[in-house]
Amino acid sequence: MRTHHVHPTQRNIIVGFSLLLLATAGGTGWWAWRATTSAPNQPSSVLGAGTTSGLQQKDGIPTVPQTKPLPKTVPLTTIARATPPITAQQQALQPQIYWLKVEGQQIRLLPKPVALKASVSPEQALMEGMINLLANPNRDNVDSAIPAGTRLLNLHVTAQGIYVNLSREFSQGGGSRSMIYRVAQILYTATSLDPTAKVYLSIEGQPLDETHPLGGEGLMLRHPLTRQQFTTDFSFS
Repeated sequence: MRTHHVHPTQRNIIVGFSLLLLATAGGTGWWAWRATTSAPNQPSSVLGAGTTSGLQQKDGIPTVPQTKPLPKTVPLTTIARATPPITAQQQALQPQIYWLKVEGQQIRLLPKPVALKASVSPEQALMEGMINLLANPNRDNVDSAIPAGTRLLNLHVTAQGIYVNLSREFSQGGGSRSMIYRVAQILYTATSLDPTAKVYLSIEGQPLDETHPLGGEGLMLRHPLTRQQFTTDFSFS
């Protein structure tokens, strides 16, 4: 078996060449490390995916793109409140007030239309009519059985009927015949927009019914009142 001996000179050449390779590799790694650490303000991927994709650069420095300013909010006080439109039915409302017309020995109800200044709700229209009726004008040869000084305390239109609350003057003075006609004036005026409506009549908040009759004569009324029932009960026409 033959043994190979390496000459000292050759060994030195091999060692020197190995050291040269290590130095070259180390230098290359050192320059790569300097290139990555010395870059100024380089954005880092730690911010998350997509964080720097929209950034623009100026002189090598990332800049945040400007966004459009948010619109200013409008104060609530400057927002106009929506007003429900006036319906054709409300525009066509024509309440009537009922006076008494004396013709010989007969007394009959005489309707007079109420001129409204603007389009209003049914409740407002009836309220205007009732106020005109209680004003008790003495004109056009008409009369009223409603005592002077009677005031409308309240009027409400609901799904159940029309609630009319009058002051105590309404129950004062006159006999039973006067009581019948004054109730008829209120009833027919309150139902001028709907002749079939029910009317709940009260005096100072006390409903008029069989238990609480009207006036000194004690006129007993059904509760609620309707035109048809009133005509039947008192032979009124």
